[in-house]
Amino acid sequence: MSDPTQAQTAPVPTEPITPAAPAAPETTSEQRDAAADAPLGQPGLRALQAERDRVTALENELKGFKPLKEQMDALRGIFGDKAADPGKDIVTTLQEQVAAMQRDTLVERVARSHGINDDTDVDLLRNAKDEATMLRLAERLKASNTAPTSPAPDPSQASAPLSEEAAAQAAYEAYFPSSPRK
Repeated sequence: MSDPTQAQTAPVPTEPITPAAPAAPETTSEQRDAAADAPLGQPGLRALQAERDRVTALENELKGFKPLKEQMDALRGIFGDKAADPGKDIVTTLQEQVAAMQRDTLVERVARSHGINDDTDVDLLRNAKDEATMLRLAERLKASNTAPTSPAPDPSQASAPLSEEAAAQAAYEAYFPSSPRK
């Protein structure tokens, strides 16, 4: 009948199934703030409310500055300050601009003193590393710019001698004018 060698296995107990607890109602930020504020007491609550009112008033005041900020950004774009790195210090930016202006002034002064007017020659001067190199280059450019300042004479535009017939016609017109003189 049944074999005594087969052992019967006992059923393994499982954990009892309990119905899920109802979900906690959603809490709003005001409820969470009130719960966090509870250990402060009455004076602490008044101080916290005053601080919150102050922050709200400052935020409202800053909203009034938003159009001004947009105007300033627009002006920055118009005047070419867009390239400025927002993380860069304003003093550093101004120092770089002053250095660039001084360099441009030096280039223009050297070009003017050597009589260099050609834009490509001025660009060559601008690319020089230092003032000594710029002066040597300006001397060479000045020597190469020794073109005459007046145009060469054009023989085809010179007055040619009058032919005999033209001379006779001019003499006749001088004595017998075709129109009466007034």
